[in-house]
Amino acid sequence: MFTVVYPGLHVLNVMGLHSPKSAITSAVIFNALIIIGLIPLALRGVRYKPSSASALLRRNLLVYGLGGLALPFVGIKLIDLIVQFLPGLK
Repeated sequence: MFTVVYPGLHVLNVMGLHSPKSAITSAVIFNALIIIGLIPLALRGVRYKPSSASALLRRNLLVYGLGGLALPFVGIKLIDLIVQFLPGLK
């Protein structure tokens, strides 16, 4: 948002998003989709599988930890690629 006033901040655009408007729009759309996707998971819960604490921790860190770090970057970038072609967001 501040790259217009401070051009040096463009270095922080590590994902290479199209514009500040498309970046904000992509993040809002991504968050809305994630909330819609997580509601059934929250209502249903997760299945209990008897296992050791270390195996359970390892699995949860892999699924929810790495997934929670990687998915937003990939999702927002993909949505930004779509949003940049919409009129009015240049």
